[in-house]
Amino acid sequence: MILTKDNINSFLNKYIVFVNKISDYYNYDNNIKHLLYLIVPGFVAKYGAANEKFILNCFEKTKIYISEAENNIITATFNRILKKDGSSYCTEKYIILNQYKKASFTNLFDNIIHEFNHAVNSINNEVSFDDMHIKIRTGLCYLIYDKKNMKYLYKSDESFLEEVINTKQTEEIINIINSFGNYNIENVEFNNALHVLRNEIKGENYISSAYAFQSFICDILMKNKTFYPTISNLRFKGFIDDIPAMFDNVIGKNGSYVYLNDLLKKIYNLQIKYSKSLFFKNMILNKINIYAKELLKIIKEYDNKCIYK
Repeated sequence: MILTKDNINSFLNKYIVFVNKISDYYNYDNNIKHLLYLIVPGFVAKYGAANEKFILNCFEKTKIYISEAENNIITATFNRILKKDGSSYCTEKYIILNQYKKASFTNLFDNIIHEFNHAVNSINNEVSFDDMHIKIRTGLCYLIYDKKNMKYLYKSDESFLEEVINTKQTEEIINIINSFGNYNIENVEFNNALHVLRNEIKGENYISSAYAFQSFICDILMKNKTFYPTISNLRFKGFIDDIPAMFDNVIGKNGSYVYLNDLLKKIYNLQIKYSKSLFFKNMILNKINIYAKELLKIIKEYDNKCIYK
């Protein structure tokens, strides 16, 4: 979406009434409401005016709950409750946000945008089922439930690649919002918020600290002009079952996409183990390095074999 000095103020002001409506409905405090004044147009600018109705519907149907827990980094989670709807299934969507009074303005932005971006990229083709299981799509991965009792079983291994691409898109949305400050913004509240955001970022491009190691390893993939736009489009539209074949066809070897996700999972689990271990930490680091090198080898092979990269 192209924004100019002639349309920026009307574009931002357009969503004030909508944000006031959902804030009153969900009883959001002013801190959350003022952030949403910029976050909602940031999402529309990212995904385009053609998807505006879709974006607004997501914010309208996904409630933010503030938990009693307090965390200076501000962890937040996108959650859903699986419900039966006649012969089919649906979900109730919500985001849990820890207490944020001591958190930085940018971290609060990051956490809310990160979780809503999961939500936005999970609505299309969200729920599917067969005789045994119900699958709820979360971006690139699935939450698997037992169809008999609707109990949660596990999350598919693509969850770590999902976090990598979601982190990159979170950065893009924050950078879009930060760019609003390049114009003469008439609304004083917007101006103040953009001023704080710009001072905290202290640079032209925002870099999130979420999933930093995984994002670092996958940087080549995220910059690849075949992989990133294609996977982003399929993820947004909900056609993620096509991704493994797309990836494997470029590599020329079946199972490459599955292996890539398996390595990301192993690295993450080892990172958790490392953080909790008192002994043998070097041994754990060596395993992380081995898996990281193997992962980077697959990524570079994909990148080298792409015609358009």
